[in-house]
Amino acid sequence: MRDLGSVPPLPESFLFGVATADHQCESYESGCEDIRDLWEQRRALTPRGKATDFWDRYPEDILLAKSLGCKAFRFSIAWSRVEPTAGKFDDKAFNHYCHLLQTIQEAGMEPIVTLHHFTWPIHVEAQGGLIAPDFPIIYARYVAEVAKRLGNQARYWITFNEPSQLIYGYTKPWWEQAYFMPPGLPEGSNFADQMSAVAALIRNLFLAHTAARAVIKQVNPQAMVGVNPMLLGLPLWLQKLVDENVKNLRSPENLTNQGKRFIERSLVEHGDVDVAIAALTVTCDRAHQVAFSQVYYTASQTLLVKYKRNIHELEDLVGRSVVVVKSTTAESTVRQRLPQTIVRVARDYQEALRIVDYDEVTALLGDDTALRLIMQQHPNKYRLAGGSLSEEPYAAAVAQGNQELLNAVDFAIRQFKESGAWAQSYAQYFPGQTILNPPQLINSIADISGNTVMEMPTPLPLAKPKTVLRRIQDRGYVVIGVREDILGFSYRDPQTGKLSGLEIDLARAVAQHIFGDASKVLFYPVKPKQRIPLLRSLVQIFDPILKPFSILSTSLTTNWWHLGMAGQLPTFLCPAECVGQQDFVGFDYYWGIRNLGIHRIQQLMDAAFGRFNRAPVWPGVLYDMLKFHAQLFPDKEILIIENGSVDVADGIDRATYLRQHIREVQRAHHDGVKVAGYVCWSITSNREWGLKFNPNSDFGLYHIDLDGDKDLKRIPTPAAQAYQEIIHKRGV
Repeated sequence: MRDLGSVPPLPESFLFGVATADHQCESYESGCEDIRDLWEQRRALTPRGKATDFWDRYPEDILLAKSLGCKAFRFSIAWSRVEPTAGKFDDKAFNHYCHLLQTIQEAGMEPIVTLHHFTWPIHVEAQGGLIAPDFPIIYARYVAEVAKRLGNQARYWITFNEPSQLIYGYTKPWWEQAYFMPPGLPEGSNFADQMSAVAALIRNLFLAHTAARAVIKQVNPQAMVGVNPMLLGLPLWLQKLVDENVKNLRSPENLTNQGKRFIERSLVEHGDVDVAIAALTVTCDRAHQVAFSQVYYTASQTLLVKYKRNIHELEDLVGRSVVVVKSTTAESTVRQRLPQTIVRVARDYQEALRIVDYDEVTALLGDDTALRLIMQQHPNKYRLAGGSLSEEPYAAAVAQGNQELLNAVDFAIRQFKESGAWAQSYAQYFPGQTILNPPQLINSIADISGNTVMEMPTPLPLAKPKTVLRRIQDRGYVVIGVREDILGFSYRDPQTGKLSGLEIDLARAVAQHIFGDASKVLFYPVKPKQRIPLLRSLVQIFDPILKPFSILSTSLTTNWWHLGMAGQLPTFLCPAECVGQQDFVGFDYYWGIRNLGIHRIQQLMDAAFGRFNRAPVWPGVLYDMLKFHAQLFPDKEILIIENGSVDVADGIDRATYLRQHIREVQRAHHDGVKVAGYVCWSITSNREWGLKFNPNSDFGLYHIDLDGDKDLKRIPTPAAQAYQEIIHKRGV
């Protein structure tokens, strides 16, 4: 237990504040799309749409912040709005931000301006993006224009939001299926390509920040310029050990070799099947077990009832019974979607249909694709009810860590869609149904931004030895797990024994890409409950050890930004002229663990990749990090640029979370740390980087029903009242 004794309040000069960000809160504008807009479209993530309409309603949100007693208001400038075309700046957009700054100041608050909040114009990416040799020059030109027009209206400036997270647009750990952030690298990029890009990114960020600080301070010598890296939240003793990974680097080759542990699985895993293409829906839980390809079909869950049943809405099922098929997503979500129903579980769709026919249940919950084909087989006997209850993205799956095989499957899927084979197969196996466009998902946006997407010859060249793909090539055929019971997708005719369907065609496309011969595939029949287990092997028992080792043994999870500012990085990452080029020490802190628990380390990484429902909470790390940074930069004031929580994390509600963390700030200040401000993320609900909006992605002190309320009404949460009380008392 932490010491529960009282601590003195924070001084009157302490800056309590709240925050917003342009992409998360401003409405989408087709004339000035940013890189995130493209990323969300291409990966079928939740688009921002109108977001919170902060662009038009910023006076309302600023007044809410003032009513809480805030002294600081953080926002970000949308680079794509002020520079919609390379070298051409928009006067109207700049006038908007000028008025925004004036409104903040008139409300008695200090503006904190962020210049780059996880997104940038498409024309910048077309020039090579953040890793291009000219990026520091491109960025400095943009910042110079901002400084010329707005530089004297704000004291605090942040050049890059969470640079520690930007690296995940160029590298991905072996257990993740896709790049977490844009832009992503071209298909087929190996660990050396990824680490080379990361090294270029880190160096460019230091150079760009240093140049930006110079132009801001030329206009406004009193400006305070800094950056807010995201702190991982490890215990201080462990973070110091991890930091040695980057401090001890001697060459780019050291960085590359070290990164291999993060990007490639050290123990190769393969099961009875190489690939599963079997109506397998992508879910977070499954993504912890296998690696998913791009999506090749998007179904939806709905209800099948007898034609004359008086069931039309979900409410009609209250107190009645529903059947689901074992090991499908319907089995795991039925109680959430239909909490007031009785649930039965069937072995397969055939058994489920018999249960419906005998009136043992009222409805069958399943994927609409399977249910529509049942209706087609039995005209006028069944119908769909209740509407679409959820989206069900289908993807191929391989064992985690088999990146070469996953790249090959991804490439085959993309070819299958773009060549027209997908549409032809759909028309053949789903006659009479509207031909839907396949999801246009790719692993990167390099082909849009102007970079070259790797075009691999067919057949593939031999893969590296000791990889699963090489094992498949040496064997001479690929083993693909398929269902045999879903008409249209994968069905074995009981009379002829022939397999056919869209998924069978896709499986042959995978074989065609790997071998140049579509016949070199062995179909392995699987039941729903076998789809994932058959991909895996006994190697999986080492995952609880392999993942933490991968996380803790790399430079990628170090506190590299502040180590660079302190002169403790090799110069190939942080040039000498960049050392010490900050006026305050900023950082973001959300989640943490108190000791070396393997499960908790995995939860910490889940939270870092946006799975906040698994986030671990430990406020003590915040105190330790404040003390650590005070020792690293004894002459600098410290600002906590972001801290906050979703509705409930680790069993702790947002109001309690704020009290616990602000109390640690008080302790640090009492113990001599020059902590000058605390900014709560965020003033309102917002679009949390492509995630579906729900309590697990809502950080708002004021709740907005982003998907259900066209008026976007701001509703105070208990955390808003708690924060108001904290500000009034200057602490807990």
